Amino acid sequence: MVEKKSALDWWCGKPWLYATYALGVVMLVVLVINWGSWNVPQRLMGLLCVLLPLHVFEELEWPNGFQFMMNKVIQKSDNPLAYPENRLTDMITNFGAEILFIAMLWLMPVAGNMPVVFMAFFGIGETIAHTVFTVASLRHYRAAGMRVPYTPGLVTAYCTLLPVGIASLHWLVTSGTFVLGDLWGILIVALFIGLMIRLPFIISYRIKSMRFAYDDMGYFAKFER
Repeated sequence: MVEKKSALDWWCGKPWLYATYALGVVMLVVLVINWGSWNVPQRLMGLLCVLLPLHVFEELEWPNGFQFMMNKVIQKSDNPLAYPENRLTDMITNFGAEILFIAMLWLMPVAGNMPVVFMAFFGIGETIAHTVFTVASLRHYRAAGMRVPYTPGLVTAYCTLLPVGIASLHWLVTSGTFVLGDLWGILIVALFIGLMIRLPFIISYRIKSMRFAYDDMGYFAKFER
């Protein structure tokens, strides 16, 4: 008997990815139209809204495999295709992040530099995390022949997210507008990590369901033979 799929199962397949890419395209148009009237922080946040879908594409579509690496190498899962990271947690984290970034862009006129602090910590922190993941993967798969220091997401982290993070930090230092209250942006980063990344992982690992499992290892399939 074929199990009936729910709307959530459908959404957590490819549709949420296509929706994320579509939002990226829409935000690119918005960015181009408003570039001349937006200030530097708004431009940077607009860029982040455009660049995040590219990062998601590298991690989960081509070459794909970020989720398998996270589960097996970093989180030592006994079923790395299924948990703790799976299609549902990835949807919550990545589609949720795109919506959050768009909301932050919309709120920037009244939010001060808090979103800029967020961008600085997010861009730089994400790149550091991907570097750590790559080093750990090289160690784990050395015997299987892995020699290239690469894991899915590394290129877009260094080429897109890191420049936005550095530019945000530079603007904070040179603009003369920074106040201590802007450090609340760090709390947004902490809440994002805790509520949209770690909490879904914790729940997923406790449930250990196959419902939202991935069906391939992506980039790491060649090291698992």
